[in-house]
Amino acid sequence: MNTKVLPVNPSDRVVFIDALRGLALFGILMVNLQYMYKPMTDMLISSSQGAPLHQIVSESFIKFFFEGKFYIIFSILFGFGFWVFLNKSIPDGSSIIPLFRRRLFFLMLFGIAHIVFLWVGDILLYYSLIGFILILFKKAPDKKVKRWSISLVVAPPIITALLIAMVWAISQIPEAKEAMDTGIQESINEMTREVEHATATYAGGSFSEIISVRIKEYLKLLSGSIFIFPVILGMFLLGFLLARKKILTEYLNHLRFFKKLFWWGIGIGIPANTLYALASHYSILSIPDGWMLLETFMHIFGGIAFGLSFISGMAILFAKKKSSIFRNFLAPVGRMALTNYLLHSIIGAFLFYSYGFGLIGQIEVWQGIVLAIVIFSTQVAFSRWWLSRYKFGPFEWLWRSLTYMKRP
Repeated sequence: MNTKVLPVNPSDRVVFIDALRGLALFGILMVNLQYMYKPMTDMLISSSQGAPLHQIVSESFIKFFFEGKFYIIFSILFGFGFWVFLNKSIPDGSSIIPLFRRRLFFLMLFGIAHIVFLWVGDILLYYSLIGFILILFKKAPDKKVKRWSISLVVAPPIITALLIAMVWAISQIPEAKEAMDTGIQESINEMTREVEHATATYAGGSFSEIISVRIKEYLKLLSGSIFIFPVILGMFLLGFLLARKKILTEYLNHLRFFKKLFWWGIGIGIPANTLYALASHYSILSIPDGWMLLETFMHIFGGIAFGLSFISGMAILFAKKKSSIFRNFLAPVGRMALTNYLLHSIIGAFLFYSYGFGLIGQIEVWQGIVLAIVIFSTQVAFSRWWLSRYKFGPFEWLWRSLTYMKRP
């Protein structure tokens, strides 16, 4: 099949969308970096109870303003982009679906390489797999897309509630409770040893040893996909719907909607994210209890509330022509979203692993916040410089080349 469809010209891109992507990348970096300067499996056993005040304040700052918010925005925008791609027309009238599948296949390869060679917390593999599911919704009516989006978002909290209810029921039997408590404690002890081994390997191991530990970490965390996969798909569908309705691209015509959404997001997001930060302080993710349930609920609903509020706030600022800082600094980063996302891990690997500075386990949370700001500022400068010379970021260029089987 001869597909002569061409990529969208960068000059035709919507700066507003690029700026949103740039904002999302900053928030994602702020969150992800704390799982780069320590093994990611540490999140399963860690708690800030008894931690020094500066650590509690720093962690609460990240959880309230960043954690769970910006992957929501990024997922919405990926769904938006997938809809745009799926609805391109090909001159010879053939289907866009094979080209779309090829695009997703190479994104999947990027994700696998990212996991193996750079960092365990990859999102690209999920995005590519979910993209294949999106094909099923290409011609679905709006009501069906809405129903699925809402159902998928509420699924993880319901699963968590059922899990905790089951644990509570078992705990009413003394013998079963004793065995369950023993099993949980043994699991925590085992994971503690694994985290210590991973830290030592990342700090001083060989490249092959680091890859081996990273894959083990990924497999250990894989079961958690049941709590993240549905939410990402739900946000993809929301972005899909926003693209279909042209709400983001024609934001000037939807300002009343964005103003209402902004205040609704703030009103729900402030209490929800306060409770999320509180629950995170007491919760241990490997122990199914009330704190874990509260953390799961507030992470999802507080994240969506603030994420939509941030999108709405940007739309309002763009409409009021108060967006020069976003146009000049965030939009270039967003135009190179894939490159800058992968650069997070490339820089993190260089800073924290043995073949770089080996700083894993030596960074305080507040230092990580400062480091994230420094790294992103560097990315802003790099993106502006690169795009003044080239039309695409380097990884965007490679992805387009592989997708279209020709050099852009």
